[in-house]
Amino acid sequence: MARILLAESEPAIRRLLKEELQDDGYEVMAAARGGEVVRLVETFNPDLVLLEVVLSDMSGLETGRMVKGTKRGIHIVYFSHCLPPRDLSPWGGDDFVVKSPNLERLKEVVHRLAPT
Repeated sequence: MARILLAESEPAIRRLLKEELQDDGYEVMAAARGGEVVRLVETFNPDLVLLEVVLSDMSGLETGRMVKGTKRGIHIVYFSHCLPPRDLSPWGGDDFVVKSPNLERLKEVVHRLAPT
Protein backbone atom coordinates (compact mmCIF):
# COMPACT_ATOMS: atom_id res chain seq x y z
CA MET A 1 0.00 0.00 0.00
CA ALA A 2 1.46 3.35 -1.03
CA ARG A 3 1.84 6.02 1.63
CA ILE A 4 0.87 9.65 1.12
CA LEU A 5 1.77 12.56 3.36
CA LEU A 6 -0.78 15.33 2.82
CA ALA A 7 -0.15 18.94 3.86
CA GLU A 8 -3.19 21.24 3.78
CA SER A 9 -3.78 24.16 6.14
CA GLU A 10 -7.59 24.17 5.89
CA PRO A 11 -9.03 21.47 8.22
CA ALA A 12 -12.14 20.69 6.14
CA ILE A 13 -10.16 20.30 2.91
CA ARG A 14 -7.48 18.27 4.70
CA ARG A 15 -10.13 15.91 6.08
CA LEU A 16 -11.86 15.53 2.69
CA LEU A 17 -8.63 14.82 0.81
CA LYS A 18 -7.49 12.35 3.45
CA GLU A 19 -10.78 10.45 3.28
CA GLU A 20 -10.83 10.41 -0.53
CA LEU A 21 -7.27 9.09 -0.75
CA GLN A 22 -7.90 6.48 1.95
CA ASP A 23 -11.00 5.34 0.04
CA ASP A 24 -8.71 4.87 -2.98
CA GLY A 25 -6.53 2.49 -0.97
CA TYR A 26 -3.73 4.74 0.25
CA GLU A 27 -2.32 4.99 3.74
CA VAL A 28 -2.53 8.73 4.46
CA MET A 29 -0.98 10.90 7.15
CA ALA A 30 -2.14 14.53 7.25
CA ALA A 31 -0.37 17.66 8.46
CA ALA A 32 -1.33 21.33 8.64
CA ARG A 33 2.15 22.90 8.63
CA GLY A 34 5.40 22.56 6.74
CA GLY A 35 7.40 21.84 9.87
CA GLU A 36 5.16 18.85 10.58
CA VAL A 37 5.77 17.56 7.05
CA VAL A 38 9.54 17.74 7.44
CA ARG A 39 9.34 15.75 10.72
CA LEU A 40 6.79 13.22 9.43
CA VAL A 41 8.77 12.40 6.29
CA GLU A 42 11.34 10.66 8.48
CA THR A 43 8.90 8.68 10.64
CA PHE A 44 6.05 7.99 8.19
CA ASN A 45 8.32 7.36 5.15
CA PRO A 46 5.79 8.34 2.45
CA ASP A 47 6.01 7.47 -1.23
CA LEU A 48 4.44 10.81 -2.16
CA VAL A 49 4.02 14.18 -0.46
CA LEU A 50 0.99 16.23 -1.50
CA LEU A 51 1.75 19.84 -0.55
CA GLU A 52 -0.45 22.89 -0.52
CA VAL A 53 1.68 25.82 -1.70
CA VAL A 54 0.48 28.17 1.07
CA LEU A 55 1.05 26.77 4.56
CA SER A 56 0.93 28.72 7.81
CA ASP A 57 4.53 28.35 8.97
CA MET A 58 6.50 28.15 5.70
CA SER A 59 5.70 27.90 2.03
CA GLY A 60 4.87 24.51 0.60
CA LEU A 61 7.54 25.11 -2.02
CA GLU A 62 10.22 25.58 0.63
CA THR A 63 8.88 22.56 2.52
CA GLY A 64 9.13 20.48 -0.65
CA ARG A 65 12.69 21.59 -1.28
CA MET A 66 13.64 20.58 2.27
CA VAL A 67 11.95 17.18 1.87
CA LYS A 68 13.58 16.52 -1.50
CA GLY A 69 16.96 17.45 -0.03
CA THR A 70 16.70 14.76 2.62
CA LYS A 71 14.69 12.05 0.85
CA ARG A 72 15.78 11.36 -2.71
CA GLY A 73 13.27 9.45 -4.80
CA ILE A 74 10.19 10.73 -2.98
CA HIS A 75 7.49 12.21 -5.23
CA ILE A 76 6.17 15.70 -4.50
CA VAL A 77 2.94 17.12 -5.91
CA TYR A 78 2.05 20.74 -5.21
CA PHE A 79 -1.49 22.10 -5.28
CA SER A 80 -2.90 25.59 -4.97
CA HIS A 81 -5.55 27.99 -6.23
CA CYS A 82 -2.83 30.00 -7.99
CA LEU A 83 -0.98 29.16 -11.18
CA PRO A 84 2.09 26.94 -10.90
CA PRO A 85 5.67 28.17 -11.15
CA ARG A 86 7.06 27.82 -14.67
CA ASP A 87 9.64 25.32 -13.46
CA LEU A 88 9.05 23.02 -10.49
CA SER A 89 12.54 21.51 -10.54
CA PRO A 90 14.10 24.01 -8.06
CA TRP A 91 11.35 23.01 -5.64
CA GLY A 92 11.63 19.27 -6.21
CA GLY A 93 8.13 19.01 -7.64
CA ASP A 94 6.97 16.19 -9.87
CA ASP A 95 3.66 17.84 -10.72
CA PHE A 96 1.29 20.69 -9.87
CA VAL A 97 -2.51 20.57 -9.59
CA VAL A 98 -4.78 23.60 -9.40
CA LYS A 99 -7.19 23.26 -6.46
CA SER A 100 -10.69 22.47 -7.59
CA PRO A 101 -13.85 20.98 -6.09
CA ASN A 102 -13.40 18.24 -8.70
CA LEU A 103 -10.70 15.94 -7.32
CA GLU A 104 -10.25 13.86 -10.48
CA ARG A 105 -7.11 15.64 -11.73
CA LEU A 106 -5.50 15.42 -8.28
CA LYS A 107 -6.34 11.74 -7.98
CA GLU A 108 -5.07 11.07 -11.51
CA VAL A 109 -1.66 12.57 -10.64
CA VAL A 110 -1.49 10.70 -7.32
CA HIS A 111 -2.37 7.36 -8.97
CA ARG A 112 0.28 7.92 -11.65
CA LEU A 113 3.07 8.71 -9.16
CA ALA A 114 2.07 6.35 -6.33
CA PRO A 115 0.03 3.40 -7.61
CA THR A 116 -1.93 1.50 -4.96
